[in-house]
Amino acid sequence: MKSLNVLNKSWRIGDNRELTEQQLKSLAEADHYDSYDQTYVIDNLKWKIAGRVANSDGSTLYSLVAAIEADD
Repeated sequence: MKSLNVLNKSWRIGDNRELTEQQLKSLAEADHYDSYDQTYVIDNLKWKIAGRVANSDGSTLYSLVAAIEADD
């Protein structure tokens, strides 16, 4: 998958990142969501949702943690 536009370019297992609900939907629509282990494949890693924050404007921000390396 093409890397998302972020400053960190060297992600490792255990790293955290935040994505909006729309970004997660876009990943799922692009077939980068594995429903079996409930992970998103981003930057050659599988990311699990670790938490979420609901903003006052109705949007949701998700915190993801890099769990394992993705199989290519």
